[in-house]
Amino acid sequence: MACKRCKLIRWGRHRNGTPRWRCSVCGITRTREKTRLALDMLERYLVDQDTCKQLARVYQVNPETIRRRLARILKTKPPLASYLDIPQPCWLMTDATHFKRWGCLFVTKALGISSPLAVSFYDRECFETATKHLALLKNLSVSGYTTDGKKGLVLAHQQLFPQAGHQRCLVHIQMKVQTLLTTRPKLSGGKELLLLASKLTQAKSTQLAQTWWTNFCLWQERYQRVLNQRSYKGKSWWYTHQNLRGAWKHILNAADSLFVFLAYPNSVSHTNHLEGLFGQRKPALVRHRGLSRTKVSNALYWTFYFLNKT
Repeated sequence: MACKRCKLIRWGRHRNGTPRWRCSVCGITRTREKTRLALDMLERYLVDQDTCKQLARVYQVNPETIRRRLARILKTKPPLASYLDIPQPCWLMTDATHFKRWGCLFVTKALGISSPLAVSFYDRECFETATKHLALLKNLSVSGYTTDGKKGLVLAHQQLFPQAGHQRCLVHIQMKVQTLLTTRPKLSGGKELLLLASKLTQAKSTQLAQTWWTNFCLWQERYQRVLNQRSYKGKSWWYTHQNLRGAWKHILNAADSLFVFLAYPNSVSHTNHLEGLFGQRKPALVRHRGLSRTKVSNALYWTFYFLNKT
């Protein structure tokens, strides 16, 4: 790669006929590629999910040439996009997804805006990385935000937007309850709680929310003895119905942020807008497996760059 003080001069031609250039400062030789052609190639690689062999047949070059050109671009990040038409105060939706050993992808969108406002890639999900991710949006006027309830993500929002309301994603709560109880729980209390959790997203008015919470409190009183039932073995003990108790606690701990969205006119109670983005990105990386962590993160940045342009 050429140095920062690069001064290129003509230096013959490559064996394929492409003009070759040499830096008079560091002495490195290179060939200039057309930027638009390289970006089109990268877009087909990331968005259309074409393989290097397929691109080689399209551009009539060797697959190794495609790999070298793509590797050169994936060493850099795309230019930052500017968002000037964000309605304020806005409602944010933030979520993170993990890519196994590579790291964690943070994405933040605003309600009514199709393109993500912030995309970041870090090695893990915690308070520090969430704060860095949201730092670019600290000047926005935010009325509220929706998250999956992860402590680090919530604390980062509270620090940057102390006056905004926090809404837990109701779909995440439903999925967690179903994971703990399964789709066919054996206990009658589990069946009733699963049915109650499935109606959580239907509470779209204050009256329906009050009715739902009343039913949950009645269920809690009815099965309190079952929830507190213990099993003993010697001096050790544990709660007999741990999954049922875990599902109950999961809803109870989110009580303060279950229906916050009802107090705001332009709000949302889920992060489904982000789940679609995550579901599209992971299969694309699996198709192009073998990239290093740096190239994986830059590939994600470039993918959102191409999607935002369309």
